[in-house]
Amino acid sequence: MKEKIAIVGGTLIDGTGKKPLEDAVILIEKTKIIKVGEKGSITIPEDFEKIGAHGKTIIPGLIDCHVHLTGLKGADPLRWVVENRLLRAIRSVSQAWKLLEHGFTTVRDLSENGLYLKKAIEEGSIVGPRILAYGRGLGRTGGHGDLRRDIYEMPADVVKELHPFCIQCDGVDAVRREARALVGKGADGFKVFVTGGGTWEKDRERDIHYTLEEVKAVVQEARMLGLKVCAHAECLEGVKIAVEAGVDTIEHGDVLDEEVCKEMVKKNIIYVPTLSIYYVGPWAVEVPEMQLKSFRTAYKTGVKIALGSDAFTEELTPFGKYNIGEIKRMVDAGMSPMDAIVSATRIGAEALGISDKVGAIEEGKTADLLIINGNPLDDITILLEKDNIQIVMKEGKVLVRRS
Repeated sequence: MKEKIAIVGGTLIDGTGKKPLEDAVILIEKTKIIKVGEKGSITIPEDFEKIGAHGKTIIPGLIDCHVHLTGLKGADPLRWVVENRLLRAIRSVSQAWKLLEHGFTTVRDLSENGLYLKKAIEEGSIVGPRILAYGRGLGRTGGHGDLRRDIYEMPADVVKELHPFCIQCDGVDAVRREARALVGKGADGFKVFVTGGGTWEKDRERDIHYTLEEVKAVVQEARMLGLKVCAHAECLEGVKIAVEAGVDTIEHGDVLDEEVCKEMVKKNIIYVPTLSIYYVGPWAVEVPEMQLKSFRTAYKTGVKIALGSDAFTEELTPFGKYNIGEIKRMVDAGMSPMDAIVSATRIGAEALGISDKVGAIEEGKTADLLIINGNPLDDITILLEKDNIQIVMKEGKVLVRRS
């Protein structure tokens, strides 16, 4: 593949929410988009390789703001800890590739593996999406990421060392210490478990797991380094604590009211609803009506919403296929197809603090884009079939090409 590429023809949905541009031309040099416009308004230099997109749609590369590239295969929490971590690391390479195959050129990973997958992808050892790696989330002892209970009888030090997406720490000093340790491992931000997650009787969604002071300490650590904080917060009280502390994104947000949504708009806090997770595993026994109501309240109030799937294990959330399903969940919940695409591109980039680089097809941005059979504005489900994604380009390189 040449370093100078012209994408010619096709309908451009640029990720900003603007009206689609018909018969578009996009010039790419090395990793950057250098010109975007209608056919006839741009002269294509002779040394540019042409990629025809006639009859197809061009959109920015997709962004999933909530994944766990854990390498987990099954749904048994005990295996998450006792299974060999090298095996999990190897599996996570395949998970990253599946995300790219389905059009995700950027993800925020909330697990230990992501810290190292990111490095391997950046150095070219493996192929995968761009990773914003937050490492394991900060959670309390006896909380969402702690398996020390009668059914498992796992020693505390074993769980703390080996849990794939949570590390236990209690009190302001401890959360500061663990946040700084994550920085030392190259973390791009922090996750904090403000509430429970509904996996066992001492981990109910309505339970508060961290105090306001503890969450503020995490936010302060992030601000000193220009990093972001995402907050697992499922009940309304937990969301209020996270919002007051000044986090950057609310993950899940099962219970939102208009008042807290207005405060999120005021503080520019982005909502990552992870609708799909409520249709699988132990959460599927309840119709997620409360979560859908919260989503609609946030959407109506003007809260910025970013796509996040919460993919974490192949058995329940098969990577790629499950992630892209989130965009349909948002449309089914009442979001317009255009807004869903913006959520999965520009707003996702804003949530991760990289909107100056990716998230839209604009001059000066990194050349991350997809060429798709059909138009997702007419039928969002075309994105769910990976064979409809003809080309996945990341940083100006075609990494996936289908006939």
